[in-house]
Amino acid sequence: MSISYFSIFSALAVFYGIFKLLRFGRREKNLPPGPPTYPIVGNAHLAVDKDLYKRFKDWSEQYGDVYSLKIGKGTMIVLNSKRAVYELIDKRSAIYSSRANEEQFRTALKNENIANMDADAGWRAQRKLTARFFSPAKLDGGLAKISEAEITTLVHDLLISPEDFSKHINRSSASFSAIALYGQRAITHDDFWATLNKAISPGTYLPSEQFPIFKLIPKRWNPAHARAEENFRAGTNIWIEAQKRVEARRNQGDKRASLLDEMLDGFTQLDATFTETKTKLPNFLGAVMQGAADTSALATRTNIMFLATHPWVQDKAQKELDAVCGADRMPTWADFQDLPYINCIMKEGLRIRPVVPTGIPHACTEDNWYEGMLIPKGATIMIPCWALHHSQYDDPDTYNPDRYLDRPGLAPEYAASQDYQNRDHYAYGAGRRICAGIQLAERTQFRMLAAILWAFRLEHAVNERGEEIPIDTEAFEDKLITGPKPFKVRFIPRSPKHVEVIKRELENASGLLKEWE
Repeated sequence: MSISYFSIFSALAVFYGIFKLLRFGRREKNLPPGPPTYPIVGNAHLAVDKDLYKRFKDWSEQYGDVYSLKIGKGTMIVLNSKRAVYELIDKRSAIYSSRANEEQFRTALKNENIANMDADAGWRAQRKLTARFFSPAKLDGGLAKISEAEITTLVHDLLISPEDFSKHINRSSASFSAIALYGQRAITHDDFWATLNKAISPGTYLPSEQFPIFKLIPKRWNPAHARAEENFRAGTNIWIEAQKRVEARRNQGDKRASLLDEMLDGFTQLDATFTETKTKLPNFLGAVMQGAADTSALATRTNIMFLATHPWVQDKAQKELDAVCGADRMPTWADFQDLPYINCIMKEGLRIRPVVPTGIPHACTEDNWYEGMLIPKGATIMIPCWALHHSQYDDPDTYNPDRYLDRPGLAPEYAASQDYQNRDHYAYGAGRRICAGIQLAERTQFRMLAAILWAFRLEHAVNERGEEIPIDTEAFEDKLITGPKPFKVRFIPRSPKHVEVIKRELENASGLLKEWE
């Protein structure tokens, strides 16, 4: 019985389809090594681990400092190596500055959030403006007294109601950012200008870029798409409301020194990309607000957790503070050079528990080679902060600020250095995508740490039986941007003299901050 050509071609097509399907998700030739793949899914089943930031370290120990994961047709390259980060992200930054192409993020942020924007003209304009506004000259000039006044208010709040320390820290960090960006102060932690920085997470979603078949699902049947759209609307509405409040204030003749006031007055020349849509400017300011307020507050809570569980670190810091400030005045940024151990504490907190433990993904825009391994165009590139900090440093699981005694400079100094082996940490990222507000973050965290340690002894809270309540230093939120889960700690004033100085300095701070209310 004869077999038709159609039947032969149909059979070949079926076999070819099966062959291609079985190869989908396989690791291509010349890619860095990595965990074994399964047909179709590749390593997708591994990437959903809630402790992915820890798995990055485990896989590095098995497959090397540079390895790959296959997520469907997509490729993820993990750089758990100081040298690889320097050679690729720093030196070849021109092709490693894009963001990973994820539909959920595109829908939830619409390329209007500086942290996740494409590396295009709009992103460059926003980054340039952010870096200029939060430059050392600006931060150490007119904004310095405002920041220190907010820190004084924070310390007084901790004196009055220490049990609400997390709320006080959030308010202080958000309030300074709101003053700088909008000319408006957050008086309480429930104030609009304090809650403005609540980050909206895109949430779980279908990996349609890695598994294109998901793109066939109508958007109306995809709840993740609806969540992303709602997140964009909700977040944008908050930022638009913030701008409207500033415009209403200005319409009453109340113009202030803030970034938005400068923009509305025309003192700051805006690139045309800022006005491409009505939501671009509000979302730019909102993204900067989130980045400026959230990360410093989370890092400070982490520092408090580890200080309360490591009294010897407090001893060293307070000995230094007493030599510089005594009990007569609170420390300021001008004391930075004389308080190197505060800087060590700040660095160690960011090392042992970075705010973004997985790092924010980069993307490679053209095929590239590194030590005989292919980094393909479109690959997602991970700089896994937690894994780097726990595999590239001595005794990594031990909290020990002393490790930074020989690195007294600020983080930007080490990030820009060619001596990559002496890099202090990677909490702010690397390359052209390094945090644009890094100068602000360093100063805010230093001021908070120095003032809190000058004023208080941090100790475990106790229950009604007088027993210490344990603090779990492993209990962190399961989020992309993370901080400690709620914990209890006591803030014990160091002396009546310290309390007297706090109350005295609050009067000056309150007078200064009044004009921003």
